[in-house]
Amino acid sequence: MTVLVVGNATVDLSFEVDHLPEPGETLLARTRLVDAGGKGLNQAVVAHRAGAPVVYIAAVGDDADAEIIRGRLAQESMAERLLVRHGPTDQSIIYLARGGENSIVSTAARAASVGAADAAAAIDALVPGDILLMQGNLSRDTTRGCLSRARDLGVRTLLNPAPIAYGYDQVLPFVDVVTVNEVESRVLTGRSDPVDAARRLMEFGIGAVVVTLGAEGALAVTSETLQREPAPRVRAIDTTGAGDVFCGVLGAALDRGRALSKALAPAVAAASLSVTRRGTSSSFPTPDELARILGTA
Repeated sequence: MTVLVVGNATVDLSFEVDHLPEPGETLLARTRLVDAGGKGLNQAVVAHRAGAPVVYIAAVGDDADAEIIRGRLAQESMAERLLVRHGPTDQSIIYLARGGENSIVSTAARAASVGAADAAAAIDALVPGDILLMQGNLSRDTTRGCLSRARDLGVRTLLNPAPIAYGYDQVLPFVDVVTVNEVESRVLTGRSDPVDAARRLMEFGIGAVVVTLGAEGALAVTSETLQREPAPRVRAIDTTGAGDVFCGVLGAALDRGRALSKALAPAVAAASLSVTRRGTSSSFPTPDELARILGTA
């Protein structure tokens, strides 16, 4: 089976600081790190490392930064279809405080240029049992168009609606599994309790809702079940990309035919491992580590 990821790509500039800056405050960074990132790229790379056959579609600019993206994908030996647009490649600025807390600001002009037609051929090549994995970086029309087209073909649809840049009422009915963190679940539903928020999201006709809880692990809600999966205790250094590691492993496990109840634990374990390392894609578990986590080694 195949996991198709239609998403974004960014170059991440990460600055390690003593604390997150206050309004009007200027800080001196202890370190600076340049890495390939973007939620679409991150989740595609992790799903690929976890053993899923992945096809990845994203847009980059016609600048030198695009070579950073291409270099990372070449290292992964992953099937990709990069769309080249005029202008700069999207970029994220990450402020990383002691203890792993971060703040991120991203540009998204190249991501906004991706239309549903750009992914139509790749979606049409999918068959029932394949997976379409998307995030919140593309436009609402593109996201809805891709998900609805995949649903018509009997393809399983997974959505991580982050960042939340618009309402998802017209998108969620086409989704089988939604993954959000606590903040995103609250923004989407107005419910402060993650279980209540998940059940509210289920009202859109979603098959399952997964809420990640940081150091507390994750929970999954279906029409019949509520599952809580604790996280191992680790020393967090950098939480950037941890949610993407979770989504990538979850998608790969589901692609292998695992039930959601059996996919939750390895996704939590992989995300917990990633926060013990610096960087975005450079912090991700290796294929060997993921094979051990998934029990496929």
